Amino acid sequence: MSKNWFISIFFIALLFLIIHQLFLVFSPFLHPILWAAFLTFLVYPVYRMMASRFKKYETWIAILTTGCLLLIVTPILVVVVFQMSSQVLEFFQRVVAYVKEGHLEALLTQFRALPFIRNIESEILKTEILEQGLSDWILRSTRAVGNFTVEQVGIITKNLVYFGLGFLLAFFLVFAFLRDGEKIYQFVYQIAPMDEKHKKVVFAQITGTFAAVIRGQLLTSFVQALIAATVFQVLGLPTPLFWGAVTFISALIPVMGASLVWVSFVIYLVIIQSYIKAVILFLLGTFLISLIDNFLKPALIGKRTKLPYFLLFLGILGGLKLYGLSGIFLAPILLSLFFALIQIYREEYL
Repeated sequence: MSKNWFISIFFIALLFLIIHQLFLVFSPFLHPILWAAFLTFLVYPVYRMMASRFKKYETWIAILTTGCLLLIVTPILVVVVFQMSSQVLEFFQRVVAYVKEGHLEALLTQFRALPFIRNIESEILKTEILEQGLSDWILRSTRAVGNFTVEQVGIITKNLVYFGLGFLLAFFLVFAFLRDGEKIYQFVYQIAPMDEKHKKVVFAQITGTFAAVIRGQLLTSFVQALIAATVFQVLGLPTPLFWGAVTFISALIPVMGASLVWVSFVIYLVIIQSYIKAVILFLLGTFLISLIDNFLKPALIGKRTKLPYFLLFLGILGGLKLYGLSGIFLAPILLSLFFALIQIYREEYL
């Protein structure tokens, strides 16, 4: 082994070691960094337009843009957080009261009274042992629900403090990304160990996917959540804002989407024999909440992602588990980058 070859291996190993250690150092701030990147991407075109006209005042324009974004986001976020917190606590209290008063067992009894469920039980639960086992499972489940709700109240209270600190850090990073975003982009672009034509393809793919996911997926899910919360409010369903937020998250997941929430409520309304509300929610959910996804998303995203739907679905679910809510945005970008690199590999080596 030559001296130059040994030095090259040592240098690359040292570089990867340092990168790994830096990742560990900054990993506690991963979510604020990612959300700052998302917010910066949303307002960067406005900042760039203003900065190109007033080149001597780029720092002040970055401060002004960040301040305007802060003034827009903060009141909305404060209202949503406080309303959400109160509705989440109300929801947990309702669940605890529902379980303690025996309504959950009564609901399961109503469900078991449905004709097709009785037919299934007549075939499966033929012995008294299975019946007793089902009753014990119901009892354990009701206790578990009560314990879970008590634990969640403490978790939500603790998370609100971390959320506030992360919120302030994210906006500080928005200012830094606006002011130095072009330098950061050029730095990463220049050090990428690829040919110029390949770098253009990869970076264009990442930028296009980022734009599609942030400006398209996020806006579509927000509209669906807003409509769902309004429908829940009109129908008199409990904690509409809370379920609107749940709809926002589920709408970001392909295949299931917003229907995961409203279909569950349709089933619930059928079980409690509120058939009129169930029919109304089914019609509004089918032709309003979920149908918007088929019109609004293609108009905003178009064909920029070009990702297989089943891979996108599995990737987002895996991203949610691995990175939390940020995984919804990271998974499509990673998949898009993977396919771009595969295309380069096919062109160069096959």
